[in-house]
Amino acid sequence: MDKRKGDKRASFQQLSSLIGVGMVFPISIVIGYGIGYYLDRWLGTTYLKIVFLLFGIASGFVSFFRSISAAEREENRKEKSDTDSTE
Repeated sequence: MDKRKGDKRASFQQLSSLIGVGMVFPISIVIGYGIGYYLDRWLGTTYLKIVFLLFGIASGFVSFFRSISAAEREENRKEKSDTDSTE
């Protein structure tokens, strides 16, 4: 019964990290666009919202790839500890 509880907890942790990744990507895009929009209004330009939108997209991808690589490292560490404990 205890192993089943641990499996359920691990599943919820994975789900929460996926939801976090899913939220960070669009939020970073919106924040980048918002910064560019307000800078355009303040400085009287027209191109900064596109520049900061691209920065937001890049930031979202970097965050996404960091989260994925961290999840892979965690999974590899877990698999290694499982195989070490069974030997």
